[in-house]
Amino acid sequence: MTTAPRELLAELPESQAAGDIAVIYGEIRRFSGVPYVSSLQRYLATMPGVLEWAWEVVRPAMVSGALPETGWRLARSVRIPPLPPVSVAALLLWGVDQDGLAAIRNIAENFVRVSPVNLMMGGCLRLVLTEGAPSGTGIHEIWQPPPLLPVMPGNLDLDAVPAAVNGVLMQLATEVDGKPFVPALYRQLARWPALLAWLATELGPRFAAHETNTARTAFREAAWQAARTIVARLPAPTLTSPDAATTRRVLATIDRYAETSPEMVMFGQRILEALPAA
Repeated sequence: MTTAPRELLAELPESQAAGDIAVIYGEIRRFSGVPYVSSLQRYLATMPGVLEWAWEVVRPAMVSGALPETGWRLARSVRIPPLPPVSVAALLLWGVDQDGLAAIRNIAENFVRVSPVNLMMGGCLRLVLTEGAPSGTGIHEIWQPPPLLPVMPGNLDLDAVPAAVNGVLMQLATEVDGKPFVPALYRQLARWPALLAWLATELGPRFAAHETNTARTAFREAAWQAARTIVARLPAPTLTSPDAATTRRVLATIDRYAETSPEMVMFGQRILEALPAA
């Protein structure tokens, strides 16, 4: 039975954040509209000064709503073939009761909301790292972010789950910074192993399907083009940008998230459509 390698993508957990990082984490949650900080930002926080620099760059676009609202608008046009519908009877057989269904739907909704924000954030940082610091006059619109979605149950520890669940999770894994990475959507849903196995079976062939590749590419290119418009308005940051070696790591991670973030939107939305109403 396949088991997950113990050395996974590094991250600074929210529970360990302090000082400026804790403040940044709080603002990321607020302006992303979700009650947690994504692994993208938790990974950047492991490199000294990188998250602080990145947040200074994109913060004007986040607090004004320019960045998240653009991501959410683009996400609404992303479509791939649906998953087969799941009945209440099937869910009960899989050990999913009404409370479980509500939790699963909330998990999918969280990722549908946060993934476009991560894609846009990555696109903005990618432009700044490859083309130089912005020199705009700033973004001054006043924006009220949406209320936070309910808290999710949390990611399961890949080393603590049963071997069979671990093996299914690794079917859904990708690679970031040369290390295995299981998107948090699946680590959350692993609390319902039968549902997870169904997803791995249904989604596995879709990862490389023509329709998925076309939708992923279109979403990514639209987001990165929109990021160019946003970056043109950003003021110059005062903090020093990452060195060359760190920049290569950050760019590689952004490029990988540019693959997985569209998938989280597409598959998260298809999960919501396949499930009964809570």
